[in-house]
Amino acid sequence: MSLRPPLLTAHHLWVRATARAPLALREYMGASLRGAFFSTLWSRFCCNKAAQTCAECPLVAACPVSMLVAPLRHESPRGRDVPRPFALRPHSYGTEVLQPGESFVFGLTLFGWSLEWFPYVAMTLEAMGEGGIGLRVARNGGKRGQFTVEAIQGINLFTGEAQLILQGTHTWIQTPGGPTTMTMTWADAEAWARTLPTGTLSLHFLTPLRLVDHQQLVKRPHLRPLVARLLERHDALSQGYGGTPFDQEHREMLLAVADGMCLVDDETHWVDLQSFSRRQKKPTPIGGLVGRATYVGEVQPLLPLLAWGMVLQVGKDATKGNGVYTVGD
Repeated sequence: MSLRPPLLTAHHLWVRATARAPLALREYMGASLRGAFFSTLWSRFCCNKAAQTCAECPLVAACPVSMLVAPLRHESPRGRDVPRPFALRPHSYGTEVLQPGESFVFGLTLFGWSLEWFPYVAMTLEAMGEGGIGLRVARNGGKRGQFTVEAIQGINLFTGEAQLILQGTHTWIQTPGGPTTMTMTWADAEAWARTLPTGTLSLHFLTPLRLVDHQQLVKRPHLRPLVARLLERHDALSQGYGGTPFDQEHREMLLAVADGMCLVDDETHWVDLQSFSRRQKKPTPIGGLVGRATYVGEVQPLLPLLAWGMVLQVGKDATKGNGVYTVGD
């Protein structure tokens, strides 16, 4: 069967930061990072703060705030809103208190042509530490802990190849690319997938996996809902940011393979988490499944998609760090 390869691209940024004051990171700190990223981007680069929403602003089509955190597309098949072109990736998955001078890391992935806005992203990441993140700390005067960004690298998550983008007090910013290209594609996922064993599949969900299937929250990590949501996420990102959606034949084949996979070991558990929604002005649930699940079956056709999903992340609230998983032990 001849299948058309997807053409969506992705660039992953790895950020190393140092606490400047006592800093209490929340469990699964992606929501805190997303909040700090949005606040910093908006305060630095919004030129029309009098507008109530991006939709009513005449600069909506040429503004990094609108393009990155409030994208609007009238032609979108899902309506006016389309997925945001980034996903945060926390590297700390439990509550942690850092003292001044201690370091932590996190990642952010940009999809498709959103790389055009990369300089704004890098400047926002560098400035995020001023407002602080995490829980308010009594020893810090009841404020959130501030931090300093020491370095930003572009990293190919499949090969480990790295490229320095920003370091210390240097003001230059290098866009990911060049001879050591950091661009990740479906071809990278296919090459990495060929190194995996077949017959048995193990997925480790590092941050909450929040899936909805037939209008119900998925409380067990069956593979078909995950594959279905991953296909939808890939296609929505492709339609919004330059890529090739899966053709129907490819989609149906992958869903059929997922249907045939058997969940033989479920070591996942549900975590209840909340994030405050500025738009709704109330806490919203962002919890999901974490832990390991093992499947048996003819997994080989699924491996490139599942490898690519490690880059895309899957399920609800990916911009807040949800849906990070690894394939294999």
